[in-house]
Amino acid sequence: MERAWRRPVKPAEQVRFIALYQKLRGQDMSFDNALRAAFQSVLMSGPFRYHALPSDADPVVAQHAIASRLSFMLIGMPPDKNLRDLAKAGKLRDPKIIDAQADRLINDPRSMAFFKPFVTQWLEIGQPITIAMRSIKNQDFRFGRHLRESMRDETVIYVRQLVIENRPAKEMIQSDWAMMNDILAHFYGYKGIEGGEFRKVNMRKDDPRGGGILGHGGIQSMLCWMGDNWVIYRGAWTMRHILDDPPPTPPLEVPELVPSDGKNRGKTARQLLKQHQEDANCTVCHKKMDPIGFAFQNFDLSGRWRDVEYEQYVRNELDGKVEWYGKGKTRPLDTTGQLPGGQKFKSFAEFKDVVAKHYVGDLMRGLMKNFVLFGTGRKPTVDDLNTIRTIMDQQAKSHYRMRDMLKALIRSKVFIE
Repeated sequence: MERAWRRPVKPAEQVRFIALYQKLRGQDMSFDNALRAAFQSVLMSGPFRYHALPSDADPVVAQHAIASRLSFMLIGMPPDKNLRDLAKAGKLRDPKIIDAQADRLINDPRSMAFFKPFVTQWLEIGQPITIAMRSIKNQDFRFGRHLRESMRDETVIYVRQLVIENRPAKEMIQSDWAMMNDILAHFYGYKGIEGGEFRKVNMRKDDPRGGGILGHGGIQSMLCWMGDNWVIYRGAWTMRHILDDPPPTPPLEVPELVPSDGKNRGKTARQLLKQHQEDANCTVCHKKMDPIGFAFQNFDLSGRWRDVEYEQYVRNELDGKVEWYGKGKTRPLDTTGQLPGGQKFKSFAEFKDVVAKHYVGDLMRGLMKNFVLFGTGRKPTVDDLNTIRTIMDQQAKSHYRMRDMLKALIRSKVFIE
């Protein structure tokens, strides 16, 4: 019961489970089956299925609740002996001890049980990734499968590295390094990287993507639709996850804008969106998010960099393999746009410059709100948002270093009260 409930158990709490075991034995049930039934009832009980809250009136329960919350958040499992001993000694409200335990768990390889689900939920990177080739016949299905997994892992491992090394939040958008394995190196055109293990790689100066999650092929591919780039999805995703300014849900009565329809075929993205914005129900939101999406026009259906686009694209699919290629004349890419604050950009690089200069605070506010949601299981309250604002004010001079931000939240009243 103590292992299942993640805290000391009082004799009075044990009585009903022991009584159940004795009752079943009295009905001639075997030792194994009676014990199994008692175990099952423990695992069906509230203290196993629900986490106790740090605000519990019982100080012992409250201490063990902090241990559980910290452990489940950072390594995805019940607290170990170290945390249980500290909880038993009543030390888990001491900021220095909380910091030390957070550091220990973040550095533990098991912390991938935190980073993978957290980054997947925060950035919604569980969406389909398309690996498209020039010809269906020449594709290796195994290569595509491993590449997709590597593209998803790239973003998770990049964010983990930011936290492990306590890098400034700006490097979420702009950096001179990346995390790659051999299959991603082949995809991005880097040589001399062997083996499936991810490692830190210095970005080539001639790599137009630059460092940061916005140039990750997996993110850009999952934000494509109907066989081509789609600035609406990319703009909405950026507002939601980078600018912490989510657009409202679109009206149900607005029809989809399908680029491959006969009347739309061959039109540029800007022509299509101008047509879409003529609907009064659409224009309010689209005038704000569509100009952001143009920043990513250099990324094709598979998240690869491109310098031109075709008037039309041919898309065929067979057994999970996608054939996709341009047809007809090429034309320059339209990558000019504007951010909600009025800052204009003419290229992907300029867009990242503007975001890194003016919107890192928005990015971190959104990230901290997601830390609260993941770590406590609830959306931030007004009090939580005030705490986040205080932490950000304190950490601004050090450029919102990632590990420091996470630890500041963990030792705050949001997490331990």
